[in-house]
Amino acid sequence: MTMDFSKDRLLASGFTVKELQKLQHNIDNFGGTFEEVISDLAKRFKIFLWVFFCCVACFWFLIYSKIDDIGYVFGGGISLLVAVLIIGFSQPPIISFKCWRFCRVNKN
Repeated sequence: MTMDFSKDRLLASGFTVKELQKLQHNIDNFGGTFEEVISDLAKRFKIFLWVFFCCVACFWFLIYSKIDDIGYVFGGGISLLVAVLIIGFSQPPIISFKCWRFCRVNKN
């Protein structure tokens, strides 16, 4: 049994018409199918979650380590925030979240 990637099913799961138009525009320009685009964006969101939680763990390490200089903690926090922002906005964050949620809900 495969997942149904019809536009009606995607609209029912929370996608807007404008988001589906963006996905269709991407498919028209670069090729592929809705199934490929949805699964790729879902994978990108999973990667973003891993990077985010790794950055949070690194920040906790900075806070609870024996570094007495607050500059290291502040600088490390800012650099981790910038890294998360760059990775988060290198993809469409809202659409990739909806793709991840659609794939998670409609698993085989």
